[in-house]
Amino acid sequence: MTDSQKPSSQFEEASQEADESFVGEFISFLKHNKKWWMTPIFVVLGLLTLLVVFSSSAAAPFIYSLF
Repeated sequence: MTDSQKPSSQFEEASQEADESFVGEFISFLKHNKKWWMTPIFVVLGLLTLLVVFSSSAAAPFIYSLF
């Protein structure tokens, strides 16, 4: 059997596919493992990260007025 006639394995097929982005891979993980309860945790962590980043910028006076 020559190389062109060998059946390709599932691993080889997966290696030829295009790479997913981090967000796409994370959504795929949530969908396949049914971990939708993790979504609010990551949304809140993302919002807190944005708050920390913007608190050291010119937007700080507007953020502090929210509290």
